[in-house]
Amino acid sequence: MKKRIIGVLLSMCIGVLAMGCSLDDLKSLQDLEDVNELEIESVDGSENTTPTETADGESVSVAQETNGEDPFANSELVKSGSATPVTDDGIYTATLQASGQNRAGNPNEDGDVLCIAYDTALTNSELLITGVYGYSTTSGGEIESTSDDSSFSFKIDANTQFEMRGGDSGPEVVPIDSFKQIMVSCADSELILEVEVVGGVAKTVSISS
Repeated sequence: MKKRIIGVLLSMCIGVLAMGCSLDDLKSLQDLEDVNELEIESVDGSENTTPTETADGESVSVAQETNGEDPFANSELVKSGSATPVTDDGIYTATLQASGQNRAGNPNEDGDVLCIAYDTALTNSELLITGVYGYSTTSGGEIESTSDDSSFSFKIDANTQFEMRGGDSGPEVVPIDSFKQIMVSCADSELILEVEVVGGVAKTVSISS
């Protein structure tokens, strides 16, 4: 938020100084703004993104502001209402790979089942995935079982926490509306979607490298 405020103030200063500066001076001020390497929210409220660094140093752009539209409003996965509820406590993981439908459930070179979510959606009451997930009893633990290739739903409530993991500063908690935008941008990223279910409800939903 501080970076966004600074960026807006800097833009205002440029506009004021432009009336009394030469073109060369104005260009210097613009170059100074560009050095920030941040895309600041525009005056008209349009959406911009800022990079988030994952554990392996990869930079992933995530939405910081939404334009007020629900990206899953027209999702066929949501409209179908045919997803199987997942309520058993545990950790559920899958790779976000929209282009991986033909690979989901197949063995990799080591013979392990490829757990791929090739379609996802998020509403205020449920997380939906289509594909194959892996199940374990603890985060980071060995995959104990895998699902069939199908559609599944995880219950969401007001206490569910949405996180981006992988940065040096630890997990970044984001609001659900921002996480919806992130899921859209990461649909074919091959990042890991993890859902921790406790008491039949998703306690945390995270995306990580």
